[in-house]
Amino acid sequence: MIACGPIFQLCWVVADLAAACQAFTTRYGVGEWFTIPEVHFGPDAAELRGAPAEYTIAVALGYAGGQQLELIEPRGGVSLYAEHLDRLGPGLHHAAWVPDDYDAALAEAAAAGIEIAARGRFEGVGMEFAYLEGGPIGSHIELLRLSPEMKALFDHLIPEGFTNPWQ
Repeated sequence: MIACGPIFQLCWVVADLAAACQAFTTRYGVGEWFTIPEVHFGPDAAELRGAPAEYTIAVALGYAGGQQLELIEPRGGVSLYAEHLDRLGPGLHHAAWVPDDYDAALAEAAAAGIEIAARGRFEGVGMEFAYLEGGPIGSHIELLRLSPEMKALFDHLIPEGFTNPWQ
């Protein structure tokens, strides 16, 4: 199965990261946000529909209980996030899974005729991502490959009293 097991993350595309963080804190009890105000992806590390892509986003990660939430604000360039915001406005963008075998999951998606809408990697931190077409209207399925260091970072962000649901 391409995406099975617990959902690792739910992500919303937002127009104003600070306002969205405040709203999610109030509504869903997110206690703390890990924010990266500027993440730049260049054409050597990102693709949109098979072509090199260049864009900048702002990202916030937090937890509602044991569930990781991500907020992404497009800041420049053409991306799947900017397209979502332009076409649909703020809203749920993707549900993410961390498959045991990332490459096999992508191969399975390709064999099933599922297209990769966008993909990329965070240089130097050991994280790759691919967004698959075919999710509910306006949303995608994301597959992640996480290094042990990235897994440890995410584990460190989980609030006390909750366990890592995807291990």
